[in-house]
Amino acid sequence: MSRRETLAEIAEELAARPLIGNEDKYGPDLEPILRYFPRDNPNIGFDWCAAFVYHCCTEAGLKLPVRYPEPVSRNFAWVEAWLEWGQLNGFYYPISDPSFIPDQGDLIVFDNIVGNGPNDHIGVVLRVEQDKIITAEGNYNNRSGIFQRTREQINGYIRISDTYE
Repeated sequence: MSRRETLAEIAEELAARPLIGNEDKYGPDLEPILRYFPRDNPNIGFDWCAAFVYHCCTEAGLKLPVRYPEPVSRNFAWVEAWLEWGQLNGFYYPISDPSFIPDQGDLIVFDNIVGNGPNDHIGVVLRVEQDKIITAEGNYNNRSGIFQRTREQINGYIRISDTYE
């Protein structure tokens, strides 16, 4: 089984539970996901979609630091860090690239899906069904879930090479 297939299985299992945060975007469901990232108050979380993806990648055996060195500007709890890292490593494919076909285990970056403008949400592709992409996501309305998405709000995809260490 490829690492992307493993990543998708892990993401689907976690998203389907679902994981639910409290009013502070924290709680027992989220502690395993948020624990990687420093916070001033350990009982207060943050928007956790990118942390969900980081946790799934880590569980799938990807060895990523919490914060990738420069030029990546933030830690992996931010969608922008995933986008910058993907671009830096040649893993990012914009939605405008007609040659790229999304597949299981790709990361999917959204624009304005939660009302915060470009690059405001990220998830994991589980499968593609005709004109819909089935995803596992964290922190959509402070809970994880399995969603059907269409192309309208997709920024692009990150396909992590199975050989990436």
